[in-house]
Amino acid sequence: MKKLIAMLLALVMVFSLAACSAGGEGGGKASDDADVAGVGNSNFDLESGNTSKVDKAKLTEEKGTFKIAFSYGQFTDKLGSQFKNALEYLAANYNCEMVFFEAGSGDEGITALESVLSAGDIDGVIQVGGSAANVAAANKYKVPYVFACGFPSQEEEIKGCIGYDNFLGGVIDDDVWAGEHCIEALYDAGCRNITYSGLTQGFVKSHDDRYKAMHTVLERHPDMNLLAENYSMGLWADDIATFNASFSNIEGMGFSAMVDGVYTALESEGIADGSVKIAAVDISSMTGQYFQNGVQVWTCGGQYATAMVAWAVLYNYLMDGTRIIPDPAQPLIRQYIEITSYEEYEQYVKYVEGVLPSYDADEIADMIHYLNPDVTYADYETEAHTYSLADIVARHAYYYDPQG
Repeated sequence: MKKLIAMLLALVMVFSLAACSAGGEGGGKASDDADVAGVGNSNFDLESGNTSKVDKAKLTEEKGTFKIAFSYGQFTDKLGSQFKNALEYLAANYNCEMVFFEAGSGDEGITALESVLSAGDIDGVIQVGGSAANVAAANKYKVPYVFACGFPSQEEEIKGCIGYDNFLGGVIDDDVWAGEHCIEALYDAGCRNITYSGLTQGFVKSHDDRYKAMHTVLERHPDMNLLAENYSMGLWADDIATFNASFSNIEGMGFSAMVDGVYTALESEGIADGSVKIAAVDISSMTGQYFQNGVQVWTCGGQYATAMVAWAVLYNYLMDGTRIIPDPAQPLIRQYIEITSYEEYEQYVKYVEGVLPSYDADEIADMIHYLNPDVTYADYETEAHTYSLADIVARHAYYYDPQG
């Protein structure tokens, strides 16, 4: 029974991460600077940001080349391709080679990890999702391990992870913040009668944090009514038809993740005219269109940068043994990028899904003790809290508007 539950947990984790990033191409108008924006940053300029601060040849001469493995459920969805291309950008600017593999779930996932590690040439592992068993597998091969965009929620699992010396901690996104802002946006849009669709409770911490935060907002606004809530294995589109048939006074709908089927269901139910507002975590292919049409009032994204920071955590250790995260039982929590209008969505397409990733090579260099001896965990925390669309626009103005 324990084995069955573990496999189910792993499967749901993979599913939920994939659902959170579903959608493929970004909707709306792409800028000239990002002519293939929205397809997972496949147009990153792999050499941009490579200045004297990051001398790849010198790093290779001093420390050799590192081979880093990165695991995610699938690299064909939007977030998966963003992870892959952002880390390939780092590898192109640093003395690293990336190995990408789909871990699967349960025993299959451990087998996949061990298959990669058994070659004997992997210097470090970054994994989206995972468990203490994954850390143990990496420890068996004396390979350092970092979680990205996910962290065990059960105390027993966390204790299992920190029991291994190779465990360097994790970097995750602030899902409590996301859950609160999702519902607050509906309230600010005038919605008082709402519904909520989430992932089956008790399986994935990120989604659990979001729905718990939703109820916190409801307690804060007694004039806001939750007409109905449903938690399923991603059947959010089905919820729309059910809720619409049951209630004639729905003003807003909240979703713990976004998939294109939600937008299609709004069309089918005849409520894609702005009479019902929606807010959802994550960006899908039609998100821009629904902001432009006045239907969507809020979303958030930009998680691939979290994987870049996890890469920096691992790279610090590989370069000189620096453990940036002082307490591996406590993950570094980062902000999402918030989008509240179509104009912000267009900026997101240009600056986040454009030719330069959320952090250029120099900005990552500032996070590396070997290159910046003054860097501390406090700097990582500051960066985690200031990460936003406005922050990226300001930092990367030199690239998109060099004359400005």
